Amino acid sequence: MRIILTAALLALQAAAGAAQTADINGTWTAEIHSGKVFLQTRTPPPPDWNRNGDWRGDWSQGQSTPIEEISGLANDEHLTVASLKFELRREAGTLAFEGAFRDGRGAGLFTFAPRTEFLNEMKRLGYNDDLPVWRRYQMAVHDVGPRYINALKSEGFDKLTLDEITRARNHGVTLDYIKAMKAEGYKAATLEDLVRTKDHGVTPQYVQEMRKAGFTTATIEDLVRAKDHGVNAAYVTELASHGYKNLPLADVVRARDHGVSVEYLADMKEIAKDATLAQVIRMRDHGVTPGFVSHARARGFTTTDPDELVRLKDRGLQNR
Repeated sequence: MRIILTAALLALQAAAGAAQTADINGTWTAEIHSGKVFLQTRTPPPPDWNRNGDWRGDWSQGQSTPIEEISGLANDEHLTVASLKFELRREAGTLAFEGAFRDGRGAGLFTFAPRTEFLNEMKRLGYNDDLPVWRRYQMAVHDVGPRYINALKSEGFDKLTLDEITRARNHGVTLDYIKAMKAEGYKAATLEDLVRTKDHGVTPQYVQEMRKAGFTTATIEDLVRAKDHGVNAAYVTELASHGYKNLPLADVVRARDHGVSVEYLADMKEIAKDATLAQVIRMRDHGVTPGFVSHARARGFTTTDPDELVRLKDRGLQNR
């Protein structure tokens, strides 16, 4: 595949001198997996693109696309073919690809042909933004167009900028995801809220599981924080099995964040059975382990008080 890509790059460089500056063309790589294609395109930025004036590298854009949306490409994770052409047709235009695949991975060259009707369609929706061909190419790659804009409007997200719309699309905020999160009670969520939840892995299923675990009034911020710290319903259940029930979500997050694992609770069962969660967290933070407890007892310290064990550890009694 490296040889294929190198050949594609050489062909692109050879064609660059003859191409007009308005043309969008470049190289692509792809991988077919589980009915989707992770397709990455790379192209030189246009001369008038100055958003990042100190950037001199190529544009690279990637997107996972259902394979049925790509015309001419078989759903075969082991696809091997020496020469192949396929297309990705979007509202903003069509990306035409040619190249080769080996064992489900491909590389080659592509060109982008803008669709002329797209500009008028966007203007009818109130978007009079300057849409040069390079921006239409970006919108095509990420499938941003009237269909998605109208879907957002149908859910109450109107008067959005193209940047806001593109950001939501890029982060996977689909119509199905919006509907599902609203069905879970987050009807007042802003589009940016949904970008955050999607980006942090807060799915409708996660919301349902956390609700069953007792967190029926958790806010979006609560859920994002919990997810980021690795808190799930299974962890909540495991804490409850050790006697730590009906905890505020913030306490569960704190326990997880400080490394209070189920294994630690099980190993420290004799000591932790009457300890508060705050005491368990403190023991964990100060390195009070079953090995340390055994060592302390061998040295004549028979205390089972969590705070006293922490003091012994802090005073230099080491488990050697």
